Amino acid sequence: MNIDLNGFRAVITGGSNGLGYEMAKTLLKNGAAVAIAARKGERLDRAFETLRSEGFDVHALVMDVRDGSSVDAAAKWADENWERFDMLVNNAGLSMSRISNTQAIEPVPFFEIEPEAFRDMIETNLTGYFLVARAFVPLMIRRGGGRVVNISTGPGIMTARGMLPYGPSRAASDAMSVIMAKEMEGYNVTVNQLSPGGPVDTGFVTDEIRARSAPGHLLPADVMNESILFLASDKAAGLNGEKITATQLRQWLDEKGIDWQLTIDS
Repeated sequence: MNIDLNGFRAVITGGSNGLGYEMAKTLLKNGAAVAIAARKGERLDRAFETLRSEGFDVHALVMDVRDGSSVDAAAKWADENWERFDMLVNNAGLSMSRISNTQAIEPVPFFEIEPEAFRDMIETNLTGYFLVARAFVPLMIRRGGGRVVNISTGPGIMTARGMLPYGPSRAASDAMSVIMAKEMEGYNVTVNQLSPGGPVDTGFVTDEIRARSAPGHLLPADVMNESILFLASDKAAGLNGEKITATQLRQWLDEKGIDWQLTIDS
């Protein structure tokens, strides 16, 4: 059976496509109200219209995670329109395609990376997580608690050849997540991390990389769905400072002694 998330409120950055869109749709299917946050444009409009046409309680939230004023305005919207705020998913990010569309095939050495591209990735993948959490967590505290989920990647990616600056941006956001989790103790706010467990077939993957990938190498965009439902469930209440890999969720649950069974509608 599915879980009942009626009354649950969540904001997902980067929610207009890929992993963010799939996680948003999964929460919506289970009764939650979700604000999909992204920069203004056709992609956000299309995602909102598609989900709204299916009868979901979805909201389009214009936000550029690199712009503090934009983030603060989005948080103000949530504060004024929602009586409760349960979950923030920091998902918006840039991939190595920002450096080169063929990065996974022919890596660009660090000394050929343009400083502007380097800064863009750090500002989105690291500073963006900070700005969004800084704006939205006080709403959770005022309302008695909530859950922050910071999307991450595997440790091997963080120091792999050709992964500058993506790898370091994710390593830094992991360290920041650990600190946030410690600092939220006593506030009834939890901070956990979630990574897919491998490369994911989203809009970040170029046709060339997709064509060269072995069958089954790329994970589906819905790989995080069960994990985000678990993190929204009563079973995850109080869970703090953990890092979950979506492809290893079952093993992780067994190791933690958590009984979690779920059937997700297709």
